[in-house]
Amino acid sequence: MSGNDSNAKRLSAALAALNSEDVPTQNEGVEMSIELGSIAVPSLLAALEKGRANRPQVMYALSQIGDPRAVPAFKESLRDSDERVRAYAAQGLARVGDPEALAATLQTLNDAADELHLDVTPSVQTLGGMGLKAVPSLLDLLMDEHDTTRLRAQRALELMLSLRHGFVPGRGYPSPEAENGMRSEWRANGDYDYSAAARDRAVSVEKWHRWLTRAEDGT
Repeated sequence: MSGNDSNAKRLSAALAALNSEDVPTQNEGVEMSIELGSIAVPSLLAALEKGRANRPQVMYALSQIGDPRAVPAFKESLRDSDERVRAYAAQGLARVGDPEALAATLQTLNDAADELHLDVTPSVQTLGGMGLKAVPSLLDLLMDEHDTTRLRAQRALELMLSLRHGFVPGRGYPSPEAENGMRSEWRANGDYDYSAAARDRAVSVEKWHRWLTRAEDGT
């Protein structure tokens, strides 16, 4: 069997799995699609447009593949009625490095929260991985009137700082010293707590602004 025939069979199996009513089978379809990579993109886009498959799973697969051909679908899906579709679309824009990715992830910050960890959403993770460019927007959100939004902005900022200290998702910190360094730097910037009084949060946010200036200057 040629490579093309093999890929065609795998793609057919992936799409069939995505159309299943069984969640574990859907997940298998997602995994197969991601493994196929760019080969799967045209079929995934067609499935998304025709509504023949489970749209959140299809969008997640597209976001993880990160093919520029999916950009129009990502942008259109930011207005989708399903919050999971919106969140994964924002992730996809970030993965391909689209200029609108930051705005999209901020827009979807509160979409598709983890059922076991309501402080974590796809866009929390994406914003945390964007580095310094996301920090000004996160600092604004630390003073938001809604406590849930503040909490998720805090988690994104914590992730950003953790990554700067060598944290690797799924593996942790490279050493106890690295973890202690992150926590020490957090405390030095006012030990921000989303549930603290507004005046205390404002003090911390001001320290973070000064931190950002130093970080951007490389000092």
